[in-house]
Amino acid sequence: MNSDHGGRVGGPGKWGSRFGPWSTAAAVGVLVVACVVAWQFWPSDDPDVAVPARVCDEALPGADVAALLPEKGKPFTQWHSGVLNPGHPYARKAPGTCKVYGGGEAVRIEHSLYAKADYTMKDVVRDASAAGTTRITLGEAKGFHKGDTTSLFADCSSDQGRAVVEVDVTYQKTSDRAVIRKMASLAADTLRLEARKLWGCTGADSLPDGEPQLG
Repeated sequence: MNSDHGGRVGGPGKWGSRFGPWSTAAAVGVLVVACVVAWQFWPSDDPDVAVPARVCDEALPGADVAALLPEKGKPFTQWHSGVLNPGHPYARKAPGTCKVYGGGEAVRIEHSLYAKADYTMKDVVRDASAAGTTRITLGEAKGFHKGDTTSLFADCSSDQGRAVVEVDVTYQKTSDRAVIRKMASLAADTLRLEARKLWGCTGADSLPDGEPQLG
């Protein structure tokens, strides 16, 4: 009996020795988790991307671009060719392209006028219904997102023939509706500006302000 009892008394001691390493491991685990959490909230050494208030020859609101680029990382840079800002005295009716960089990401914005082209707004509606696309609507303007590009179109026909204004915003391949919505918002601001102020499309003034509708 004494030997059995002694064995039982010794039992907790043995269990205690087994728990010892586990207790140490648990404490180390807690410390690791705490370090990870602290690292996540520790101020980053990366500089702010610092997108300016106006971008692309001061034609477009920087907030649209900032919504797509990271807040921190490589500094903001940009270049453009052609015409982006119809308000500048040297502006002439010509397509324009702008590319902005920041935080390791890039966004490309471009607009064109397809005059007397076979591609019409009916074709836009057809392509917006294709598999793998997200339909976009801004009043009478139509478009779609597919792959890494959001495209928005407005009718710019006149007595001289059919014409369509196209704006493309290329960012990254995504199916995230929140990201697509941000890309569409940038496309809408570009389309309103160029259709109204550069190409002078009939009905462009009636394009609604605000974000386009998806789906």
